[in-house]
Parts: sequence; C-alpha cells; structure tokens
Amino acid sequence: MLKKHGATLNFTCVELRTLDQHVDFPEAMADPEGLVWQLQSCYQVLNASWDVSVPMASENALPCYDRDGYNKILDNAKPLSDPDGRHLSTFTYLRLNPVLMYTHNFKEFGRFVQGMHGKNI
Repeated sequence: MLKKHGATLNFTCVELRTLDQHVDFPEAMADPEGLVWQLQSCYQVLNASWDVSVPMASENALPCYDRDGYNKILDNAKPLSDPDGRHLSTFTYLRLNPVLMYTHNFKEFGRFVQGMHGKNI
C-alpha cells in the first residue's frame, strides 16, 4: 500500500539507547535498541520496506546533543553507498532548542551533519 501511493515509512527513536532509558525510566522497561535491532536484523518492518522499494525515513524522539546519540543515529541511517540500498532517504532532526547552540553541543551537531552526508568523521 505504501509503495502504491508513493509513501515513505517513517521510523522514530533511532538515537535512543536502552541503557539510558533503564537509568532514567526503569519502570517503563523500555528497550528502544531491541526494537530497532529486531526490526533491522530480523527482516521485519524496515527490511520488508526496503525489499519492496519503499523508502525509509527517521527522526530522533528526544533531544540529542552527544556523540553517542549521534553515532547511534549514524549507525542506523546507513550510508547512501550501502550495497543493498538499505539506507534512510530522509532524517528529521527534532527538538531544536537553545541547548544545541552551546559550543560543545554545536560542534558535535556539526560532526553529526558531516557524518550524515557521508564524510568520515
């Protein structure tokens, strides 16, 4: 149905790490990495979409200013040169706020943007 209508599947929370969620919200028993891993590695939603040439998009669910979060996004985004063509067609950076403009945070953001454009960082 998505392909028929030229739609893109948008998958959120690519920056979340399970450990962070367990520390901050242990009662939630959240496992974002497990969800992303399951979807990618078990050939379920993400791979099923790519198998039928439905583009994939993503976004961050929470504010992200650190290298670990950005690296998690880069790992999940995959480069345009992925031999199987399994990469994100679009990424939306959500939760912009003044904290991003702090010198260290903005430098990390610049590094992340370069990585999203395929530059070695």
